[in-house]
Amino acid sequence: MSRLRRFVNLLVESSGGLYSLRRIDLSRHPLFYPTPAAAAAAGPRDLRVQREEEYEFQWPKLNDDDERRRKKKMKRHEAVETLRQLPSIVSMAPSPPTPAGGFGFDCFPLAESESKVVFADHAGRAFLYDADGNRFTGMPSLHAPKGDSPVAVSIASQGEEESKLYVMDNTLRPESSGGGGGGSLFQFEVFDHRKPEPTSPPWEKYWHCDPLPPPPFVFDSGGMVESYAVIGHVIVVSVSDVGTYCFDTASRSWSRAGEWALPFAGKAEYVPELKLWFGIAAKGECSPCAADLSPVARGEPPSPGYIWEDLDLPEEWEPSWGSHLVVLGSGRFCIARFFQLARTDDNIMNDHVEDITFPVFTGLEVLPPAPATATGDGGGSGDHRKEGLRMIKHKSRRYAELDDDGIRSVKSVL
Repeated sequence: MSRLRRFVNLLVESSGGLYSLRRIDLSRHPLFYPTPAAAAAAGPRDLRVQREEEYEFQWPKLNDDDERRRKKKMKRHEAVETLRQLPSIVSMAPSPPTPAGGFGFDCFPLAESESKVVFADHAGRAFLYDADGNRFTGMPSLHAPKGDSPVAVSIASQGEEESKLYVMDNTLRPESSGGGGGGSLFQFEVFDHRKPEPTSPPWEKYWHCDPLPPPPFVFDSGGMVESYAVIGHVIVVSVSDVGTYCFDTASRSWSRAGEWALPFAGKAEYVPELKLWFGIAAKGECSPCAADLSPVARGEPPSPGYIWEDLDLPEEWEPSWGSHLVVLGSGRFCIARFFQLARTDDNIMNDHVEDITFPVFTGLEVLPPAPATATGDGGGSGDHRKEGLRMIKHKSRRYAELDDDGIRSVKSVL
């Protein structure tokens, strides 16, 4: 079983353009009950599960039983713990805006590291930060800046002390046929820590940034990357109105997998102890989802997976943009969801309404299927729970309302 990770990283952007890295230390702010007995004492915790092909996103839509159960649990909603403002471990300011526009940072965790994060600004300038040693390392700039929320996957290299980091534009644009990764757009690149020459001494290793060939369809059309994952040494991307393509990192070549799309929104991660990929479902982009992507490496669509839905939420919480699922290891996850809460100011004419956006972090644990009872009741619609995995909801923590700060993204240190 994999080691349980300790931190969830937050990249926080202030209204003045200052960015700070903050960490939720799960040993100090636990999202999980310490024992199964403590979890059981908290009441029924199973999330409602459906097969992916049968799932229809509706938020909120409750039947009478769900409504009665929710009203009984309102005291527990009110008891959701508040995660107070987390201290910044490092702050930084991006370069001034360029004539082409853009302003800000993105951060990308390196695989198999608890502390190393690569930052890149809108101008393509990059550096590596190691939180354990509070140390910065300069890196070569990207050949071209990437847009908002670029595709980023880190793949561990066997025998190497640093992982490779692949970065690709989220929105791919048509490129001249002579590009081949060396064209003017440079939409796909890799940070590689290696010797400058094969004959160089083993201690002489530096970071290099290499352009990579873009997916072949960009020579005819563009598209937005809707989901992506790593299968072994292959990077898989699903692009809107185009289909799914595979990039072999060993041969640096692309192949078309099919017209279908992965069942995720954004990034999906492999969990070896469960032999499944986990992420946020493409349907609704709010709920956790799991699927077996191993057929994709053979050019076949993935097997239908499962989507879990959390109906135990306060009525006044309206879902806001995006959700993130962070893999913590040992079958545990942290889901970060954003909500809006309407606040009325009675002192302002016409009852001015202000929407407060806040994130909520919840610990999730995947367990083997629950055994069927003597009556065959395994729970869930169509008795799916005894066919698939159970997802247990543990503790939730609501991040304190942010005045001038807003969480731009939620990144895990992997």
